[in-house]
Amino acid sequence: MAHVRRTIYFLSQVSLSPPLRLTRLTTPPSQDFYSQSSPNSEIAHNLLVQARVTSPNYIQLEDQKLHFLRSEKQKVAVCDTSTWTFTKHEVAIAFDTLMDQPVLPPAGVAQALLTAVDLKSLGELWAHLGDATLEKRMKSKRVSVEFDDGGMHWLDKAVSHDNVNYIHLLCQMQASQKIMDRAFGIALSKPSLRAMKLLLSFGAVASGFGDTINDEIKEQNFELVELLLSAPNSMDDQTWKECLDEEFSRAEAGGCLSISFLLLLLSNRPGLASDTLLLGALRLHNVQATAIILAYGTSNEMFLSIRHQACELVSHCQDDYDRFMLFKLLSDSDLVEDSLPLRQELVKDTKARHIPLVKLLVQAGVEVVAALNWAVSYVDIELIEILECGSRSS
Repeated sequence: MAHVRRTIYFLSQVSLSPPLRLTRLTTPPSQDFYSQSSPNSEIAHNLLVQARVTSPNYIQLEDQKLHFLRSEKQKVAVCDTSTWTFTKHEVAIAFDTLMDQPVLPPAGVAQALLTAVDLKSLGELWAHLGDATLEKRMKSKRVSVEFDDGGMHWLDKAVSHDNVNYIHLLCQMQASQKIMDRAFGIALSKPSLRAMKLLLSFGAVASGFGDTINDEIKEQNFELVELLLSAPNSMDDQTWKECLDEEFSRAEAGGCLSISFLLLLLSNRPGLASDTLLLGALRLHNVQATAIILAYGTSNEMFLSIRHQACELVSHCQDDYDRFMLFKLLSDSDLVEDSLPLRQELVKDTKARHIPLVKLLVQAGVEVVAALNWAVSYVDIELIEILECGSRSS
């Protein structure tokens, strides 16, 4: 509760409010895309039949030696493709053929293929695509196999088509982490927010695409930032920090620091607030950025080690109002105390009759002797009354 009050207080000093809490993405439930309904099941079956009869190793029924020994009834039954059962290799070929089509059929067709055999993962089907004997070997040896799906392109193609039903189907078929991550990169390059959202919901990680994400931040793509933040495990703190550092570097080079990005990020990742980040904001003399960082800092103590450096940076601010506000924010964080640079700052502000800042520095405990001597020499009663209440060395 104390941290909430701290956040609200510092943001209110610069006319800001905490942003609304983002809705956290959750793994979607598995969906039935009507794989058993016609015509989905019929199209899938035809693809399986084609996968078999177009195989180089396939022998037409009438050319099979055993076929001549069958009765007419048996011949009719064998030729009835509706009774055929298919191998995992044949299913993989049919599925690969489907994914190569320029326009994908309804997702129910793909699901009908994927449920035609017992599969533990999408990677398993990919392994059977390139090995017609794998299924037989696995049955005979009865051993588990680690499937290498690194070359699998099915999810990539689904994302390229921006087909969310296919993306959902393939992800719910236990697509591997590296496959989902790579597909996310494709969705990011398009960009397709709905594809990215679905992939993130299934656990895709975006940390490997920091450069592209940083380019999107540069273009003020806050929809993407919100989406990534709504999936807490999608980007690690180090990647966010790199994006934040890039934002400050652009500002130091003459660009405009995005307050919206800083507020959105720190409100969801307060652990990124640091003394280094505070110095960056003070170096820019950015009042709002300073307030945001102090608002989401866990305590005043985390900034104590840089208090003298912070005050020195503020002293270089030429704008009187901004300098006052920056000192006020630091004072509210107990980061303003007596030091030689601040005594010089007090003298400067006394000579300029910057009354609010003089009062602030006096109340913070900055020694007043030099400033008071100047005020007395000019018989400035108002300043004398303020400074006489201040600290003087014994």
